[in-house]
Amino acid sequence: MRLLSVAGAFILAMWAIGAEWAAARAVWEAPSAAGAAGAALYAAAFLAAFVYLGFWVYAADRAAGKVRRTIGVYERILRRKDSRA
Repeated sequence: MRLLSVAGAFILAMWAIGAEWAAARAVWEAPSAAGAAGAALYAAAFLAAFVYLGFWVYAADRAAGKVRRTIGVYERILRRKDSRA
């Protein structure tokens, strides 16, 4: 299930970055509030997918013992997850 969600997040990130770039170009040519809001939504979708993918890469590296510098937010989530198990 995790592999499917990671693949879905990757596909979402690739789609969102392309759509955001197209929306940003459209706003650049003809500025409008609606176009800027659309571009911002695509950027937010990309950012959310990027953070989600980063979390799972960090979790895999942490499990393998390859983390040199910790990321506080991810560590808090992983510690909370570990304490529940």
